Amino acid sequence: MTVEDTTGAMLPPPPGSPVAAVAPRAWYRDRFSVVVLVLVSVLLAGVASFYTVPAQWVGRILPGNSVVDDGAVALKPGSARPTDDRVQASDIQIFEPEGEILFTTVAVDDQVTIADWVRANSDDAVELRTREQVFGARTTAEQRERNLELMAVSKESAVVAALEYLGVEAVVESGVGFNGVVEGGPVDGLVKVGEIIVAIDDELITGLESLLELLSATDPGTEVQIALEDVDTGELRTQPVTLGAHPEGRAGGFIGIMDVTVRAVDADLPFELDIDSGSIGGPSAGLAFTLTIIDLLTEGELTGGGKVAVTGTISAGGSVGDVGGVAQKARAAEDAGAEVFIVPIDAIDEAESTTERLRIEGVATLDEAIEVFAGLGGDVSELALQIDGFTVN
Repeated sequence: MTVEDTTGAMLPPPPGSPVAAVAPRAWYRDRFSVVVLVLVSVLLAGVASFYTVPAQWVGRILPGNSVVDDGAVALKPGSARPTDDRVQASDIQIFEPEGEILFTTVAVDDQVTIADWVRANSDDAVELRTREQVFGARTTAEQRERNLELMAVSKESAVVAALEYLGVEAVVESGVGFNGVVEGGPVDGLVKVGEIIVAIDDELITGLESLLELLSATDPGTEVQIALEDVDTGELRTQPVTLGAHPEGRAGGFIGIMDVTVRAVDADLPFELDIDSGSIGGPSAGLAFTLTIIDLLTEGELTGGGKVAVTGTISAGGSVGDVGGVAQKARAAEDAGAEVFIVPIDAIDEAESTTERLRIEGVATLDEAIEVFAGLGGDVSELALQIDGFTVN
């Protein structure tokens, strides 16, 4: 009879048991076993250490292999975290949800190891890129600061979009600004940063939605008169501009401004909302925060009591924009136990490439996202507030 303890070590048979005596093992077999054990241990330790070696070292041995050259950056699944505890409100009733809306992140690792390189060749949720593809010309610190700025803008847009959806006029928009122009584009050399577009051909431009609506209804090659206001002096001027064709083939005229901002004044409302994003940067949690605010400020379960992950930027008018790292975010959402992942409409295939059981829903607007929740059994029948105005910290 053989008896084992919980560690798996062999124990001698109990006294008086009918077990024949066993001859002792030859000394060389015991020593051979010890040597083999030691060699195996050393080998395993070596393999483990090898996998933590910076992959750039291999790039120096095998030059030209972009995935392991100096500057390689690994994109990995980040986290999927609840949003409800990040929204703070005062002077207004909150309805705590039973379900969860999760915002998703991507882990960006600029210390790429051999293990990362191996995994990137077998797992679509790990992707290696050059540093320039991820950070552009910015340093890590500069990129971090930029992402925090984008998050701040995203939070403001999320609050405005949510309240506008609920019937509350959150801001008064009064023009569209920009922080750059497309080189060689229609307005290159004709307008300057610090000017606000307030009208085109006598049509008031109050915000991004009104600008896009007018441009989409105007043919390329059309000359328009753009009314511009100097943000510092308040002086007005009119600039004739011939609209171009959109470089991505979209319908309507192309004006060629970049990094658009909307001039808006917060309405004076009797309650306050604030979003605590902590140290997380980037604009891709905008849609998730918008949906969370709607859920918290209205009765019923927007999610239907389930766990729904969300990614996508949000404009003040409710348009959902593209984001990066959707493949990594989908894996993070699946690992967090989400049942559904709402993504920008053009990111469906990317999200499906790294998940097996997660249901992917693509949307282009806040209205479409609400429709997804309705399909999940969410309570979307009376999403409205009877309050005029709001304040953001």
